[in-house]
Amino acid sequence: MNAFRATLAASVLALAPGLGMAETSLIFNTYLPPHDELYQIAVRDFAAAIERESAGSLKVVIPDASLAPSDRQYEMVRDGIADMALVSSGGVPQLVALNRIADLPMNSPSARAASIALWETYNTYFLPFDEFKGVKVLSTSVLPGRQILSLRRTDVQKVDDMSGVKLWSPPGALSETVRLLGAVPVNSEFTDLQEYVTKGTVDGMVMAAGSASSARVLDYVTSVTEVPGGLGSLSFAVFISGERWNELDADQQAAVLRAAEGLPERTGAAADAAERELDPVMAKIPTHKLEGAALAGFEARLEARIDDWKTRAAAKGLQNPDEVLAFYRDVLARETRDSLD
Repeated sequence: MNAFRATLAASVLALAPGLGMAETSLIFNTYLPPHDELYQIAVRDFAAAIERESAGSLKVVIPDASLAPSDRQYEMVRDGIADMALVSSGGVPQLVALNRIADLPMNSPSARAASIALWETYNTYFLPFDEFKGVKVLSTSVLPGRQILSLRRTDVQKVDDMSGVKLWSPPGALSETVRLLGAVPVNSEFTDLQEYVTKGTVDGMVMAAGSASSARVLDYVTSVTEVPGGLGSLSFAVFISGERWNELDADQQAAVLRAAEGLPERTGAAADAAERELDPVMAKIPTHKLEGAALAGFEARLEARIDDWKTRAAAKGLQNPDEVLAFYRDVLARETRDSLD
């Protein structure tokens, strides 16, 4: 056991009399704030479920502050500083290409459907490739699809309206999507977004309403361009160190797996519920739901992102990218229908 990890676990347990009898402690690191739905379901509630299912054999310690930056969660677990963590697939591009199927345009009509689709696709097709080397993936989740939130005079109703528009977007895949559409991606720390909006540095943003609300910029949005399934999304994986997993006995492993059952669905559903809370606000903002020729114009530009994923997946050894993409989308369609029943 890593000395730092052992010292942290011992100090936390010593401060909590109720935890003193723990046979095995697991340090579950997170960089997410406590109010985040992903934290509440995939970290806090999952940790509690592990303890409950193990009947106290496992105690999960969640540090008050992250033990590593958000883009170093995988390395932190691999190096033994923590036992468990959550990481964005886009945060480990040197490792993960296949799971980023969920980050593609039009692949997240709801967080719940996308989270289930990614988990089923991972277990059906991606698991043998062991992209998350050295760790065991316990759950995946996907955020609601990102949309175009316009500011001031900007109003996007067709793809040509994107030309030269400055759009705030996270770095990486979503910024590449913005470029393909003819717009100019603008990156900054999320905490600086409000300043970019109020000073007129950007003409719009690529994000979900919940993110805009968190950044306190939703009141500045003058129109929304809604792409079915979103312009892209962000996917995550919850994992435990492979070495630590192998140290657990069979009953403890079974307890963790029981706690993880249905976690993708619960995590996605919580993200969707948070978005729905903003429906009364969003209903007052003019919204252009792309369809017909307008949608086809976007699809033609965005096909390059899908082709790029297929190329990267094939380079990883996936022999049937089209079949896998069809499987993923079939699950999306099934879960979307089920949610309407």
